[in-house]
Amino acid sequence: MLDIPFTSSPSHSLGIELELQLIDLLSGDLADKGIEIISQYNDERHVKKELTLSTIELNSSVHATPFTLFDEINHIARKLAEIAASKNCGLCGGGRHFSSNWKDQIITPTERYREVHEHLGFLAKLSCVFGQHIHIGVPSGDDAIYLCHALIPYLPHFIAFSASSPYYQSEDTLFSSSRFSALNSFPTFGYIERDVRTWRQFVDYVDECVNLGVIHCLKDIYWEIRPKPEFGTVEIRVCDTPLTLFHAAMLGGYAQVLVKFLLKNRAPITQANDAVTYANTFHAQRYGFDGDYIDSGQRQSLKLKQHIKKTLEQLRDCADANENKILNYMTSYLEQGINDAGQLRRMAQRGMTESSIIRTMMNLLAPAEHITHKTPQTIK
Repeated sequence: MLDIPFTSSPSHSLGIELELQLIDLLSGDLADKGIEIISQYNDERHVKKELTLSTIELNSSVHATPFTLFDEINHIARKLAEIAASKNCGLCGGGRHFSSNWKDQIITPTERYREVHEHLGFLAKLSCVFGQHIHIGVPSGDDAIYLCHALIPYLPHFIAFSASSPYYQSEDTLFSSSRFSALNSFPTFGYIERDVRTWRQFVDYVDECVNLGVIHCLKDIYWEIRPKPEFGTVEIRVCDTPLTLFHAAMLGGYAQVLVKFLLKNRAPITQANDAVTYANTFHAQRYGFDGDYIDSGQRQSLKLKQHIKKTLEQLRDCADANENKILNYMTSYLEQGINDAGQLRRMAQRGMTESSIIRTMMNLLAPAEHITHKTPQTIK
């Protein structure tokens, strides 16, 4: 019988992963210099390779609050941007590059990524999109499995708050977040199985999938929320990479407060019909905060913005001073009604060129004034 130990973590500890776009400063296209920049940074705990050479993954340490997390990722990103600038490259957030063609992407030459490419074919290159993963520490595997179910109704919140991929190959997709379209063909994409309710049941599920050849290892499960036993966390995987690091940190903080609330109250799992779950997800991806939301528990339909507002008010009941700062930020962001996707559209509607928008995106992630390396060639 397979055994997968779950490493207990401090309750509600926080970590994030950010997949960043690596931009060629001359052309504004994605650059394939990931390995040399990552090698020069020389800290594989915090800066890692990803599936394609144009993606750099920034990983935080484990934190008690999103405020200390922000300090750390801001320091890492600024140092990384310095190194990238010396290679005539820049870094930015956003869930997709504006105009890149999947055929031009180069798979990172590691054994794991070669196997992924061989198995998934063109989907591997097509999935050159950029997301934020949020890890929240939990005491046990059973807690992680509970949250894989309990967090599903709140995933539209994270989609709308992080959406930053309205353009694909220079076309307005009409979506707030189009990143999902590159990932939802993976054979293990989706949500936890309904009948997996305990850690033992999850381990048996993994064992059966490996024995049947559905997956080779745990990493091949691409659920939108999944347990991460070696970290002792539950991992939320629906977010686009935000344009700013502070917003990325606050998204992590929102997940932290939400997990604390769910585990404290531990309501019975009453998973909505798949049709409801996928409709809510679609509307968040398509319309952002203005999307429709079906509250299956209350059997009512409302706007996603209203459901988020109700949730934020509910979370205040068990929030401490730091958590109230997070909730105040999320409330303010919600009330302004414009997410990153909306900001990018506004730039385009004002007549900014793609290259100007990309330059603005790089400056939002790591302000140019801090970069001491000067290069004569930059996108115009």
